[in-house]
Amino acid sequence: MRCLNLRGTLFVLLGFLCGGFAEVQEQSGQAVAQSKTGLAQVTLPRITPARFSGDQKELQLPGKIIDYVVASGGRYLILRLKNDRQLHVFDTVKAEIIQQLPMSADHFLLAAGAQSLLVVLPETRTIERWSLTSFKKETEAPLPFSAPVLEVSMGFASEGPLVLLTEDRKQFQLCQFIDPHTLKLLDLDRIIVKEKNDGSTGRRKITSGSAVQPHRFGSIRCSANGRIVAFDSGMILLTENSLEYQDLRMRGFGRPQPDAAGNLLYTYDECLSVYGDLAVQYYNPAIHIPAVQPGLYITLKPSLQDRFTPFQAALLQVERKSKIQIPLEKVDVTLSNSQGTCEVALTRRFSFIPDAQLLVQIPATADKLILHKVDHAALLKSVSENYAYVTSFPVTTAVPGKLYQYQLSVNSNHSVNYKLGRGPKDMTVSDSGLITWKVPAEISEVNVPVTILMSGPGENPRFKYSDYLFIITVPAATEKMNQEEINHALEINALELGHLITRYEDKAKKLQEELAANGTKAKQIVDENALLKLKQMEEKQKRTESEHESRTWKDSLGNELDAQFVESFGGKVKLKTRTEGEYDVSLNELSTGDQKYIRDLSAKAREEKQRIKAEEQLQISPRQEMRQIYAGMQNYLQQRQGSLLSAHSHNRYRQPLLSWRVNLLPYIGGDALYKLFHFDEPWDSEHNKRLIPLMPALYRTPNSKAGEGKTSLQVVIGENCLFKDWGGVGLELVTDDLDQTVMLVEVPDKLAVEWTKPDDWEFTSETAIKELFGSQSGGFYALFADGTVKLISRENSLKDISRAFIRDDGEAVKLK
Repeated sequence: MRCLNLRGTLFVLLGFLCGGFAEVQEQSGQAVAQSKTGLAQVTLPRITPARFSGDQKELQLPGKIIDYVVASGGRYLILRLKNDRQLHVFDTVKAEIIQQLPMSADHFLLAAGAQSLLVVLPETRTIERWSLTSFKKETEAPLPFSAPVLEVSMGFASEGPLVLLTEDRKQFQLCQFIDPHTLKLLDLDRIIVKEKNDGSTGRRKITSGSAVQPHRFGSIRCSANGRIVAFDSGMILLTENSLEYQDLRMRGFGRPQPDAAGNLLYTYDECLSVYGDLAVQYYNPAIHIPAVQPGLYITLKPSLQDRFTPFQAALLQVERKSKIQIPLEKVDVTLSNSQGTCEVALTRRFSFIPDAQLLVQIPATADKLILHKVDHAALLKSVSENYAYVTSFPVTTAVPGKLYQYQLSVNSNHSVNYKLGRGPKDMTVSDSGLITWKVPAEISEVNVPVTILMSGPGENPRFKYSDYLFIITVPAATEKMNQEEINHALEINALELGHLITRYEDKAKKLQEELAANGTKAKQIVDENALLKLKQMEEKQKRTESEHESRTWKDSLGNELDAQFVESFGGKVKLKTRTEGEYDVSLNELSTGDQKYIRDLSAKAREEKQRIKAEEQLQISPRQEMRQIYAGMQNYLQQRQGSLLSAHSHNRYRQPLLSWRVNLLPYIGGDALYKLFHFDEPWDSEHNKRLIPLMPALYRTPNSKAGEGKTSLQVVIGENCLFKDWGGVGLELVTDDLDQTVMLVEVPDKLAVEWTKPDDWEFTSETAIKELFGSQSGGFYALFADGTVKLISRENSLKDISRAFIRDDGEAVKLK
């Protein structure tokens, strides 16, 4: 193992990987054996079996869950509900909501530890600490860096650190660490980088390649004790004043889930030890959810048709014993299957708290908690295979020259023999499972791996239960490294970093040249194709409109004919039968009722033509632009089987990136312009903002004087409107008539936005409708869901207008 102080050039190089630590001051002498990361042993609140009658209870909530965190070692679940500025504290012992915590903003990120709840407010760039004893806010402080925060995490049975996933303007993701007590960045003395695990030695050292790769963490998840930070392609092992990074890109499938003790990582098809080696191979991949306390986990078994969803059954399992699978028959996992409108990830819809004998299930409706009593001790009595699992959190810190002790707490169905399989010299384990080690005063190894072998009576191989692996950290240890090796590693890393910067600059230059050469041409193509698609749609509509339904016609003598109306011209009416072809009939020969029917059809068609012609002559109607958008929406509906566009695209952290106007481009013939965007970047990123001047003509209305790249055409967003900020609305949810439901409006120039910006007009109340008046003298133009464009007059009441924005109120709309 090689270890370096986080100084100078190395800080810059490894900043790509785990950047953002506060500056490290020069220190003299040996590092003190103090916890900088908060990984000391903590006292947790007592958890007893959940108190409610029966085996199951449903707890109805006042809203839908969109996020939650486990807190105080599993004693609490802190629930965040949609459109609710309060957090709801669920007590797993009392099996009820016991507190509401008021929040000061709509958007915030949550993490919780043993004693504290941390709330990060991205908009005000502040961080708050709340007590989990008094449930009151203790303090707040500004975030100690400028980068936007994507996600936060913390060991829910630890005192920290708070881990923040941030992203800089070049889309590099960084892990940063904050002390929950001071709310300041941590000074970590060492970064240790482990070689990519190739199944051989597994040594840790400074490498010349992977240590400087710009990294995308994806999503971060801490073990309960805060020891492990797992992310999509690897893990960080936190020690008292340092961290160790390990690349797991070649191991397992799916996002690693750390167990509570920070000893194991679960993927869909493997369980890895903290060393990075294989602990269990799963031959039938499934979703494995570690329990809130060590030793057990829940497996969500998928159907044979789908590897991961929908869930078919829930199983109780013992760590490292994949053959022990106890079905939880009273748990209906299918209630959590559907994506629906549930914003909680499928893998987070179950939380198992063994000490409370409680499994908490979030259904797809997300409007309640389903509580299941799971007496794991009773269930395990039916298991014939021998097992033993550790339920205690390991003591992870040792001090040079002092005695280290850790008493294992083990559940087993037989007596257990303990044997040291791997560990330092002079470490012993007693018959009762007490691990003892007289730590040398002069020790150089920072992280000391330990393996305890647990077996049954007589050490018969068939009674071998399990291996228990963990790592002890000696914060005060110093490592000696040849200065020539250090310099050589730094030279190689600096050279590699130079290549990375050159590649980045070359790519940026190439993109700029591509935009200059192709951008204008791409805009011209989309302008031409949008008009062409509008023409094709209108021709198709004309053919459809001309194909009237078959009806019974009568002449003046009372003769009847079942036929379809084709056209009326010059006093003649053309009718078409299914079997005998077409008939030309004089209008005067038809009955009085049929003559009126023909005249009404003709009058309606003339009025529509006159209205369209009058609007076009005024040159202020956005009808053509709105109709082009409608043509694209229709193409999207047909290809996506009846689901409307989401108003905005988002990244996995629910941060809006681009507008529906960008995502509509492929459906109006704008593929070339569409492909120039970076879809994992926001609309105003360094690259995407160069595309704002290339706004297609259909997004600029004739009456608009807004600045370059700004549009006045915006969809209507709202809880019961045709568009939502997150996810598309299916047509099955639109129960009102399409010709009475507004999908898009023209707003005044003061409300115009950049066409790529994820920002539209939101219907929040009748009063908000007043904002729409101003672009036209008589009212405002609206595109309805059937494709008609109408000028909604000022003479209408706000209440009547508001009904046109709702998709499912069942009320008829009569607007002037």
